[in-house]
Amino acid sequence: MTIAITTSLRENDDLLKKAQAIGEKLSLPVIKRQKQSVTKLLKGREGVLLVYETKLCLVNQDGSELVFHPDTAMLRIKSSHDALSDLLGKEPLRILDTTMGLASDSIVMAYAGHDVTAVESNLMIHFIVSEGLKSYQSGSDTLNKVMRSIKTVCAENLAYLKELPNDSFDVVYCDPMFSERITESKNLDGLRQYANNKAFSEEFLKEAKRVARKKIIIKAHFRDDVFEKYGFKQFVRPNQKFHYGVIEI
Repeated sequence: MTIAITTSLRENDDLLKKAQAIGEKLSLPVIKRQKQSVTKLLKGREGVLLVYETKLCLVNQDGSELVFHPDTAMLRIKSSHDALSDLLGKEPLRILDTTMGLASDSIVMAYAGHDVTAVESNLMIHFIVSEGLKSYQSGSDTLNKVMRSIKTVCAENLAYLKELPNDSFDVVYCDPMFSERITESKNLDGLRQYANNKAFSEEFLKEAKRVARKKIIIKAHFRDDVFEKYGFKQFVRPNQKFHYGVIEI
């Protein structure tokens, strides 16, 4: 089982060159589309990365898709209040997002005026989301500039933390996979099979405390024991299935 790269149905020389360049970068095979269906291309493969003129789409064996789109972040930005932005305050901060995923939290934090570095352990997620942050046209020059400002790193987050000097960032942020699945989060379906399922740990917290100058913030399911277990002050959000927790340094 593997992932192959091909183009959209509108295959042309430019798209094929783009696909080949991505294949070399990710060390993945490139196949000509030749009007073959995605179903046919998926046979014997874990997934197929489709290269379009303006986007990348990873189609998984179960039919779910991983595509970069800042839709969730855009909704939060347009809202009068965002719980994460409120916790951070108005002072510009250097923030390390240790669980980039689709970068929704990174975009929201960067839009609020913070300097964000986002870490993602999975090479495919990192590539698709990083390319999206660099090239997605949202229709807003401000949002486009914000997305381009986010620095991304492909690394396992604990290993990356261990390499950083003390007090490298003001805030270390973590959004591990929830202990209970939130069924309404359909936009995460294409991400789940590639996501890092490592649980929050004492070792991670120790390194985060060393790296963060001001605070550590975690997002978790409201029933998760991570808040009490690791000493986070839990900010209850009525009618919301996930809460934020904060440790002040």
